[in-house]
Amino acid sequence: MTVLKNTVLLLKSDTTDDKYTKLLQARNFKVMAVKTLVFEYKNAAILREKLLSADKYSGILLSSPRCVSAVSQALEKRLVQELWGPKSNYTVGESTYKEALDKLGVECQGKESGNAKNLAQLIIQSKAQFTKPFLFPHGNLKTDTLKLELGRENLQIEGVLVYDTLPNPDIAQELSECTNNFTDIPEFVIYFSPSGLHSSIEYLRKLLTDRGVKIIAIGPVTELALQDLNLTVHAVAKSPTPEEVIKTLT
Repeated sequence: MTVLKNTVLLLKSDTTDDKYTKLLQARNFKVMAVKTLVFEYKNAAILREKLLSADKYSGILLSSPRCVSAVSQALEKRLVQELWGPKSNYTVGESTYKEALDKLGVECQGKESGNAKNLAQLIIQSKAQFTKPFLFPHGNLKTDTLKLELGRENLQIEGVLVYDTLPNPDIAQELSECTNNFTDIPEFVIYFSPSGLHSSIEYLRKLLTDRGVKIIAIGPVTELALQDLNLTVHAVAKSPTPEEVIKTLT
């Protein structure tokens, strides 16, 4: 097996977003990207009904770009802006913040939070002004972090399942193509989520044990998932941004 120096493998759900590739290539890294997951949206009618009842909520919590897409599919942008624009809305991370601004026209707080626990602490700082629950569209793999952290402060959230996360059915073929039939492995392998890890680990485990391979985790939850599989984590990016990823490669 050959370790490809100064080469990065991005294992993430959305490979059409090339902001990581652009910055990495600008820093003289060769970049490969494999989509680990696919998404199936559901319960649009239920979500639409809740979105039209904005007066029942303090605001909306958007934990991923998929949640933003679900809202966008359920209710036209004009109505989202009208009904939810004046409320206290929050996102986990900068990517979701930008998606909400672009697709929904809604300004949100929390773009610097990076993870659910940090977002909960941000919301708690303003807890006195929240007398109604938050609407929380989510995927099937959500954690209970927001519910537990906010619940301790008597802040309620009302969840609605809006998408299922599934393994990319073509992942074995795509990984084989970018690793020369599993004989070459990039020096840096970057995992963006536990679900992305679980969808690919059966194909990459042997390659990841090579001492020349450095595994990068995006966030503490992904780090823990890697450690649970007895994989050594070289570094952890504090937030899912290209700038934070670059810091882990030096």
